[in-house]
Amino acid sequence: MVVLVVGILSAMVLLGLNPGGAERHLNDEAERLASLLSLAGSEAVMQNREYGLQFDDNGYRFLCMDNATQRWSLCEGDSLFKEHELPDGLEIRVIASSRMQIPEATISRAEMHQAKPSVAGEAADLQPDILLLSSGEASPGELEIRVTDNSSKRVKVVLDEIGRVRWGDQIDEAQNNAG
Repeated sequence: MVVLVVGILSAMVLLGLNPGGAERHLNDEAERLASLLSLAGSEAVMQNREYGLQFDDNGYRFLCMDNATQRWSLCEGDSLFKEHELPDGLEIRVIASSRMQIPEATISRAEMHQAKPSVAGEAADLQPDILLLSSGEASPGELEIRVTDNSSKRVKVVLDEIGRVRWGDQIDEAQNNAG
């Protein structure tokens, strides 16, 4: 009888520690991204610096505008804005994004042809999908983090043009209040 009770209690503890694989990380990752977007927007205004966010299926990276070269580079020296890879079983995608551009941030075609292939390739790779500007503006976008095996399990993160970030239930609440 004691062995049975210990077995049941052990199973309950193990289920409590590891519920649902990738699904358990879904809300955590959405909340993390929303928090980082809000923080980057605030930092952009406080430091008078332009930030960008670039996505791929497995994660995202923050980019910083180098004022001297007017080019995007990875944000170095800041552990909060380092490259982030999503846990296994999750993917991220940009559903809708309004492309804002900073004209000075683009590389001219002449520079691209004159540059070494690796430099041209790096510059082309480092173009943000989302902008967070020092003026407090942001390129509005809708992002989705979802479970790879089950696309019905997903959480949206929405950024508006004045840098406000909403995610998950907050999106539904905002739509209900507006309607």
